[in-house]
Amino acid sequence: MKGTIIYVNFSPYENAGKILDYLMENYSTILLFSFNFHRLDVHRNASRLTVYQHGKTIYYTRLYQTPTPPSLAFLLLPVRSVVIFLQLLWHTQKLKKQYGPYDTYFTVNAFTAWCGNILRKLGIVNITIFWVWDYYPPIHKNSIVKFMRWLYWLFDKPASRDTDTVVFLNKRLELLRRRRNLLPKDKRYDSIGIGTDPINKITPKHLNRIQLVFLGVIKKSQGLDLLFDAFEGTTNKHMPKLHIIGGGPDESHYRKRALISPLKVQFHGYIMDDTKVTDIINDCHIGIATYVPDKSNVSYYSDPSKIKRYLSCGLPVITTDVFAFSDEITKSGAGIVIPYQGKQLFEAITKIMKTYPQYQRRALTLAKKYFYKNLYKNLFAKRP
Repeated sequence: MKGTIIYVNFSPYENAGKILDYLMENYSTILLFSFNFHRLDVHRNASRLTVYQHGKTIYYTRLYQTPTPPSLAFLLLPVRSVVIFLQLLWHTQKLKKQYGPYDTYFTVNAFTAWCGNILRKLGIVNITIFWVWDYYPPIHKNSIVKFMRWLYWLFDKPASRDTDTVVFLNKRLELLRRRRNLLPKDKRYDSIGIGTDPINKITPKHLNRIQLVFLGVIKKSQGLDLLFDAFEGTTNKHMPKLHIIGGGPDESHYRKRALISPLKVQFHGYIMDDTKVTDIINDCHIGIATYVPDKSNVSYYSDPSKIKRYLSCGLPVITTDVFAFSDEITKSGAGIVIPYQGKQLFEAITKIMKTYPQYQRRALTLAKKYFYKNLYKNLFAKRP
C-alpha cells in the first residue's frame, strides 16, 4: 500500500465511479474532505473531514458550513471558497504530526486543485493530482451564475498548469483547454473516465411491471421533465414506476409534477448507504439519464457517473446525446440515445423491453470494459 493521501471532493460525488473505494484499497491513510454544495436533503450530512486507516474510520469531525439559503448559493460562492481553503489549511496542519507526512493531494475541482498547489508550496503535501472533471461554460441566463462561472475559470488555468499530475475525464476537456492555449503544446495528458463496478452475472427480472430509475442531483438540467412529459395524459393501467434517488435544488418542482402525473413516482431522497442505492437500482429495469441539451449545461464536458452506475448493475440506459460517452452506448447496444423529445423516450422504453435480456447482457459487457480497478492505476502513478 502507498502512504497518506488527502482527497478533496464535494458531496455526493466522493465515491463516484468507486474512486473512494480504490483509494481505500491502495492507500494506508486517507484524509477525506467532503464539502456540500447542493442542498441535497433537509437531513443531509454536514461538510466533514473523515480520516480512514486501512479502510476503517479513525477520525471524524464536522467542517464549518457557511449558512447558505438556496437563493444565495452562487452569490456567496467566493465566501464559501475562502472558508474551504482556510479549513483545508487548518486541518491539514493540525493533523500533520499525527497522520503525516502527506504524500499526495488529490482532487477533481479547479479551485480545490489550486488550494492543493498552495499547500504543496507551503511544504504540507508532496505531490498534487488534478483529475479534471468539469468545465463550466461562462454562459448562463442567470447573470450571477454566469459571473461565478467566469471566476471559477480563473482558477482553472493555474490549476491545470501548476499541478504535478493532470488527467482529464475525457478528450473534450483537454481539447477545450488546448484551443484556449491553456496547456503546454508539447505536453501529453491522459484521459481516464469514471469507472464501473460490474456485477458478476445478470439476474432475470419480471417484465410485467416496468421500473425506471433516476440517480443523481435533482436539478432541471438533468432532464427529469422529459420523463414526466413523455407520460403526460397516458392512461395505461400498466404504468411504469419511477424511482428517484437523490435530492437537490429542484426537488419540490418534481414532487409537484409527481402529484399530477400518471407515473407512479417514489422519492427515496439522498441515500448515504451505497448498498441501499445498489439494491434499488438492481430492482429496476432501465436507467434514465436524459440531460437537457443546452449550451450552458456542464454535462457536455463531463462523464456520466450515473450511467456507469446503471451499467454496473446490468441496466440498459436511455440518455440524450450530450455526453461523449453516448457514442459508446450506441455502438455497444447497451441502451438507446434519443433526442430530447418525450415521444422518443416513450418509444425507447418500449423497444428496450421487447428484447430486454439482450440489452441487459450488452449493458454488463460495456460495464466490464470500464472496471474501476483497471482504469485508476495510471491515475495515481507518481509522475511529477
